[in-house]
Parts: sequence; C-alpha cells; structure tokens
Amino acid sequence: MDFRSRRAVAERRRLTGTEAATTALEDYLVTIYKLEETLGAARTTLIAKELGVKPATVSKILTKLEAEGYVVREKYRGARLTGLGRRIAERIIWKHRVIERFLHDYVGLDPLRAHRYAHMMEHLPDEIIDRIYERLGRPGTCPMGNPIPGAKVPEEIRRAVPLSSLQSGACGKIVRITMAVHEWGRRLIEQGIFIGRRVCVIYAGQSHLIVDVEGIGEREVPVMHACLVYVLPENSAS
Repeated sequence: MDFRSRRAVAERRRLTGTEAATTALEDYLVTIYKLEETLGAARTTLIAKELGVKPATVSKILTKLEAEGYVVREKYRGARLTGLGRRIAERIIWKHRVIERFLHDYVGLDPLRAHRYAHMMEHLPDEIIDRIYERLGRPGTCPMGNPIPGAKVPEEIRRAVPLSSLQSGACGKIVRITMAVHEWGRRLIEQGIFIGRRVCVIYAGQSHLIVDVEGIGEREVPVMHACLVYVLPENSAS
C-alpha cells in the first residue's frame, strides 16, 4: 500500500477520535521514523527529548501504539515502526520535506527556518503538496539532504556515511544533516556544519570528534551529534 493511498489516509484518520489527538500521535510516529532512519531504532529517552515530554509519558503512548499495530518494541533497543506505522509517518514526512524545499528554494528561508515553518504547514491537502512537488521538479531531498519518501534518492546521498564513522585523517563533503533530534541538528548548523562544506576528521574519540570544517575551522562534535551528519568520503566522490 502506497503511503499516499486512500487507505493510508483513512488509517491516519482512524488513529484517534480527534484531530488534536491524531496530530499528537502522528508526532510520535514521525519522531520514531526519523530516529529509526538515523540510529536504527528510537529509544524512549530520545523520543522524550525530541517531543519535550517525560519518558513515562512516552512509554504510555508507545504501549498504545504497539497495541494498535503501529510500532514494535525491542528490549534495550527501543521502538521501530511497523509497515502500517511507517506508511503514516512517510505521508507526513513527504509533505514536510516537500514544503521545506519550497520554503527554501522559492521563499528563500534558511534550512532551519524552513524546517520549523514546514511543521506548521503539514495540514495542507495532499493535492496542494502534489502541485508544489511537481512545480519544484520532483526533488529527491529536502534542503538538508534528507530523502523525500517515494522520490528518487540522489546517488551521493545513497553513498554517504555518518560523520561518526570516519577515522582520523578522513575527509569528505557534507551532503546530509538529519533532524532526528532537532536540538542536536540546530547545534550542528550553528557550528557552521552545512551541506556542501568539506570536513576533515582531526581526532576521532569514543565520545567526541574534532573536525576541521571548510571556511570555519576546528569544531568539537559529540559522537551522537556526528551520527546526524552524512558525508561523501573523498575516496567515494569519483
């Protein structure tokens, strides 16, 4: 079932009885999607951090989502989306990333502001987003390099690896910054770690990296933050 099919939309509406409650639960599915996309699974503590709620609240909601077939939980790993949960999350992510691209390319907003305002516009009908998507030329990614569900992913994004996986002395071009944990992503951008810049690892430790960012200089980056940055290693650029 395609994430934009009528059945997927109907399932989204069935999620809860009210629009406000539906939006709240959708936020959980989207957060799990982004954490799983980047880290492999969504731990309760990170979901709580991203949504600004207590871990106990997250556990309660995850129990509900698991009972209704939207997520599965694995001990010591966290939550993962089922096929049903993923289709709902992908529909919202698709809208969000298309709107981000529009706000960046046509309105001229920087990636962080585009990300923030796109969240406010996700309620727009699919028909409008479809038209925006076509007008944009069916892009494959949002302004920060994150794949748009259902689109053709650029080759350099497919070949990119997490900055956290590079060893000392390795260099590459930043091609993607995920916003799985918004606060971490914001800090990275504030440090001058942008799409398109060359980055070299000076020191790779267990807790942090020291990197040299093109045009900026040396920056210390926690390993968990570095997991959100994807680079195309220079030996893979050809």
